Amino acid sequence: MYAMMTSSLFIAQLLLPMVLSIGENPMDLNTITGIIGGIGNMLQNRIETIDIPSKAIMGRWFQMYKAAVNFDVFRTDMFCPVSYFEPNPIMGEDGFSIQEAYRVVSKNGPIETYKRDLNRVGPGQYWMYTEEYFYPRQFFIVHAGPNYTNETSEAPASYDYIVTTDANRLSLMVYAREPIQFFQKYNKEVVAYLGDVGFGGKVFWNSPRPIYQGPDCEWPSEKEVFARRVLKNYEAARKSRNETMTANRVEEGSLRGVRIGEDAAQDGTPSEKSPLTAILRNPQLALRRLVHGH
Repeated sequence: MYAMMTSSLFIAQLLLPMVLSIGENPMDLNTITGIIGGIGNMLQNRIETIDIPSKAIMGRWFQMYKAAVNFDVFRTDMFCPVSYFEPNPIMGEDGFSIQEAYRVVSKNGPIETYKRDLNRVGPGQYWMYTEEYFYPRQFFIVHAGPNYTNETSEAPASYDYIVTTDANRLSLMVYAREPIQFFQKYNKEVVAYLGDVGFGGKVFWNSPRPIYQGPDCEWPSEKEVFARRVLKNYEAARKSRNETMTANRVEEGSLRGVRIGEDAAQDGTPSEKSPLTAILRNPQLALRRLVHGH
């Protein structure tokens, strides 16, 4: 219930500017009604997940689609993303991790990397923890192919694509094993499926948006992604350590100044290093420094 209320607030914030601008750019009443109806249907009808053992989705994946409005602030602009799914027993039975890399700014831009740890909470349902977040997010597997459902008698050893979202279909991630094969064989059926289950249409914010995965993409290997993450974490730790050391020096300097002032007050004479001494020796210079900030 709490998650549903939170999702409703997000959606209300998205729709409010649109509603307020009706006077400037009139919207058809049927369109507004359709949007509201789509919201109600999306929140009331929870999407069905499919039960897939995590071992069947391990390995390399390429993300092909994302939602039009991305609530993941770290992944708003991405090119040539690649993800490596690997088992992680620390996350419990069927738990795994995702080592992810993608380019920003352009297809030849800098590479960003992230790690996501997932623990299974139900059939095809995971909580996903990311290094940069203070809260977990849902990772629900709702479609896989080719032609796999919960009624499929025999599960394949691997899949060519998977579709993931959350309980309220606000997020969207479509992964494929091979980008070219996906566009040639599966893109049409996946887009049709997404439309059937409520992605896109009048509910615009979760409309599927393709991600650039051209033949000129250069994807880092799993080892390179790991190495980049190690370096990234090292740089972050060093920066944090330097900031802490600087803060400690400032604090020590302040305490030293207080002690010097206290010593001077005790013997009745201003300290050589105290601001009062400088003012008494050269008032004009002290005033000039005070006015000019140095």
